[in-house]
Amino acid sequence: MNGNPAFRALTEFRMAVTAVLAGSVFTTAGAAVYALHHDGFSGLAIGLPLLTTGLVMLGSGTVKR
Repeated sequence: MNGNPAFRALTEFRMAVTAVLAGSVFTTAGAAVYALHHDGFSGLAIGLPLLTTGLVMLGSGTVKR
């Protein structure tokens, strides 16, 4: 698995940034739908954990990025 160039390009930093971006989109959309139609809880339930996980991964201070 480590010999594949596609897996070597997927670093923890890139995964964290992707999780933060996806989490912020889901959270924003879920909050807007929840505020307007009260049906956006699923968006919030997906977005908040993604956003939190991405931020924790970014703040973990890993040396190799």
